[in-house]
Amino acid sequence: MTTATRYNEAHFKTYNKFSKDHTKDILKESTYYNYLGDATSFLSNITDISLLSIKSKKQLKSLLEDNYGLIALTLKTTAHSKTSDSWRKLRRALVVSYKAAGLSNLANDLHSISNPVSVSERSHNTKKSRRLVKVTDEIFSEMYENRMDAGDADSLALMTLGQKIGIRPSEAKRLELIESKDNEITIKVHGSKKTLLGEKVKSKSRGLDRTLTVTHSEAIERALETVRDIDDNRIKSAQMRMHRASRKIWFDSEKHFCLYSLRYTFGSNLKRQLYSTEGGRIVAAAVMGHKNTSSISSYGNYRSGRIGIDLPQVDLETVEQVKDDIGDRFQKGRGKYFDVGEAIRKREYVKKDLEPEFSL
Repeated sequence: MTTATRYNEAHFKTYNKFSKDHTKDILKESTYYNYLGDATSFLSNITDISLLSIKSKKQLKSLLEDNYGLIALTLKTTAHSKTSDSWRKLRRALVVSYKAAGLSNLANDLHSISNPVSVSERSHNTKKSRRLVKVTDEIFSEMYENRMDAGDADSLALMTLGQKIGIRPSEAKRLELIESKDNEITIKVHGSKKTLLGEKVKSKSRGLDRTLTVTHSEAIERALETVRDIDDNRIKSAQMRMHRASRKIWFDSEKHFCLYSLRYTFGSNLKRQLYSTEGGRIVAAAVMGHKNTSSISSYGNYRSGRIGIDLPQVDLETVEQVKDDIGDRFQKGRGKYFDVGEAIRKREYVKKDLEPEFSL
């Protein structure tokens, strides 16, 4: 148990007490304590008082009240060095910590603070930019052979599943074999992009469970058997081994192979083969486990996708849950196959085509 965790448990409300007092904050217990840990680290860097010297909840409450102005100012200042997501997560952590200390009014004031930095001037996630986003057959084969020589069964299984069904790495532990026939395999993928609220209220879910049917192969059967009891630690360890292998194999490359590289490539192939068909954008989102069609815009590129790749079929129930928000916002009579991403890149749009909340 870390020092930060001991501090959180000693001075903030317990999770049970917090969940009773703040019923609108739907959090998993682990998420709650992670937020408090993030807030503790942030506060340790900006206050003169050592947090380890705090002996009571009363002292903690006084510390947060007295330093609210400094904390709010520092939060705004960090916006220049953080991505939109990381800044929003920090603000959320501080809001949760203030509520957990019994300072709901100040927590609401923190929540009302908007990111002061314009989108164009914010930091970008450089880690994501170093990911290889197109995996050729040659690259896949070289990494696969490397992991085979190393006897790395977990990495081989994760690579196979990432290539064939495009799962998120964390979804490997959420796979359920429904049926295996001579010519096809049906797999239930329990999506990992879910908040506690989404698990309780299906309409509030961020991601989707989906049932995928793929052409039968021994490689997929072996992969499913390997990941049957896999956990987060094994997944992360396999990711690190592939990361090190990639840097060794392609030592002079700026971008490196990872499991998400396979998901990007999978997304490209989906776009290339489905976007020219009616409803293809919705089917592609369903296969990826996205609730909205706009989410798939972050994965892959139509032009780099390949035709003729064997893609899985997705169940109708999942397809019916997908909302075509791209079509709702941007289509504006341009036809069923309008690609907003391509239109934006080519500047083939005018501002009046966009909904009022968008400005480009």
